[in-house]
Formats: sequence, C-alpha cells, structure tokens
Amino acid sequence: MKIDEILVFGISHKELTTEERENFIQTKPEDVIYSLFKEGKIDGFVNLSTCLRVEFYLHMNKNFTQDQLLKYFNFQKGIFIKKGEEATEYLFKVSCGFYSIIKGEDQILAQIKKAHATALEENTSSKVLNTVFNKAIELGKKFRTESKICHNALSLEAISLKFIKESIGFLADKKILILGVGDLAQAMLYLLVKENVKNITVTNRTQHKALALKDTFNVKVVPFEEKFKAVAENDVIISATSAPHLVIRTHDVAPLIDKNRQYTFLDLAVPRDIEDSLGELENVTLFNLDDIWGVYNQHLATRDALLEDYSFLVDKQMENLKKWFKYYEERTI
Repeated sequence: MKIDEILVFGISHKELTTEERENFIQTKPEDVIYSLFKEGKIDGFVNLSTCLRVEFYLHMNKNFTQDQLLKYFNFQKGIFIKKGEEATEYLFKVSCGFYSIIKGEDQILAQIKKAHATALEENTSSKVLNTVFNKAIELGKKFRTESKICHNALSLEAISLKFIKESIGFLADKKILILGVGDLAQAMLYLLVKENVKNITVTNRTQHKALALKDTFNVKVVPFEEKFKAVAENDVIISATSAPHLVIRTHDVAPLIDKNRQYTFLDLAVPRDIEDSLGELENVTLFNLDDIWGVYNQHLATRDALLEDYSFLVDKQMENLKKWFKYYEERTI
C-alpha cells in the first residue's frame, strides 16, 4: 500500500454555485463510485457529501487510472482531483476547516467522522483510507484545541439564524415552520428554541422522525401531505430536506397564502427545496444558501491568521502519515 494510491475528486462551493452543484448531484455520482467499487476498479471509498461539497476519497486499484475514472462522469465542470500526498494533505486541511466558509468550524469535522463511520458500516473503506481518515480526525481535534479557532465560532445554522433576524427583526412572536428533521434542521430548531420562539411547527416525509422531536423541543407536528396549508399559516418557513427534487412549488403555495401577510422563506437544502419563482410574489421574501454566505463578513482576518499560524500541525501530521506508510512497506517487503 502506498500513499499514491489515494485520490480525491469532487466539487465544492468554491468552484460551483448552488445550482451547478445540484446539476452534479443529479448525475448520481455516488452510484457510479459504488459500481466501480463493486467491479473492483477501486479498492475502497469514503463519500464526504455536505451542503457545500461532494467529495469522494478513493483507494485506487493499481490497474485503474484517474483518466479512466473521469470517463465515467459526463458532468466535469468544476471537478477537482488530487492524488497521493496532495490528496491526503487536502483532507487534513478540510478536517481543520481550512476550506470551510466559516474557517475552522466544528461541523466539517463531525461530517468527516460520520462519512468515515458510514464507509466502515457499509464495508466500502480500506486499511489505507482508515489510516488516513483516523489521522485526519485526530488532527482536526488537535488543531482546534491548540489554535482555539472555534472560540465564538459561527456554524451554518447560526449564520442562518442571524440572517433571518437581520432580515425580519424580532423572532419570538413569529410562527415558524421547519421542513425536514436532518442534522441542519435540528440544529436550527435548537437555536430557535434558545431564541424563545414558542410557535414552531415541524413536518417531514417520514412522520415518526418528526414526532420524535415533538416532546424534546415542544413543537407541533403536521403530516407532510399538509405542508402547503402549514406554509400559508406560518411567517417563516425554513426548508432543509434531503429530497432530490423541489418540495415547495409556486403553483401549490400561491393560491393558499394570505395576501395581507408577509412570508420569509429560507431554503437551506441542496438540491434546493423551494422554487425560485415563489420569491417573485409581492409578499414573499425567499433566501437560499448563496444569499446567506453573502452576509458572512466578520472574523475572517483573525481566522485566516490562525490557520496560517497553526498550519505547522498539518505538516507534522503529514510527516507522521508518511512514516506510517514507510513502516508498513518495510514490514511487508
């Protein structure tokens, strides 16, 4: 096993807009990768997919090249590809938050842990990938502890909440509907409860998952089939489902909404949940992820400086990893 056998390719918010990322996701790249794994063309993979990035960390078979890999993908706009030491160093920096919108944020480290755990559960990882990911997770923890970069950190959900508050003001008296019960939706729910918002409704395609939140957060739950009616009855609608298609279309909602009421929609999903044309209605304001990033303009200089000051930790972990590969090769000769 050699470090050169590791390859990462994918897309991120740095290269592509939300719509362009949606187009890539709709090509179902995870199905292609899984097929290559089953066919023995790659020896293992870890799928790191978030609202901002879709990345596949591959343990390449020596008889399969990156040029052959790319031929399996029709969509190639904005795809990046890195191999060997460059790929592992990239993962290390991702784990530290170098490439996050919020530099050094915690969420990406949790997502890396979850992606690796999923690969282990589904038996798609490999010894090489396990070693690399374990060292990336170890580094991510150490980097945050020593740099203290997460002090007063802002997460995606915190930015979203701040964005809503700056847009519509006081929240406690608003009626809020949340579509979805995933990690991001629950994080938003937690923050809204902390803001003393009392009138929160949750809906989800799988209702028992929504009902599980009812007592914990003291929220109302409505069936997913009644979501359009619920939209019309709330002031703020936050959608963060994992649906591969639009969940709220203009022609379904427009006839139901109160023309004397102001509505704010926040679409946190990728692919997007809410049809763009809904925002054209006179009493509707619609925001999505691209809008949210436009308001994040603080703490950047300090965080960039911390990344620079503590980047030596990445270098040290790269040396540790190379020593591991050298030791492994010597043992197997």
